[in-house]
Amino acid sequence: MSLFFSVEDREGESLSEIFEVDSLGAVLPNSGICLRFVRVDTDASFNYLQTPALLTELEDLLTKLTRDKEIKELERVIKVCKKFAGKAGTFIRFYGESRSEE
Repeated sequence: MSLFFSVEDREGESLSEIFEVDSLGAVLPNSGICLRFVRVDTDASFNYLQTPALLTELEDLLTKLTRDKEIKELERVIKVCKKFAGKAGTFIRFYGESRSEE
């Protein structure tokens, strides 16, 4: 299963690079205001009013990680979130994508 990260405007146009955050899927908490909704098998979207809370949860998760790949992926997500958090008309989106069994 894959997980992709994007920042988009109201019309769904990308405002940043879309990138895969595969390693994070295994370390996402099942609790919290925002991160409990981010899963590898479904999509999650956070509007500009929710993004400050999302950013707080991502930064807290960063303090708990120990594997370099997970840390680098999460640092990249945090960097982009900081650029757009709280800006009206923006959405932070995570797209879960099941891999086919072919």
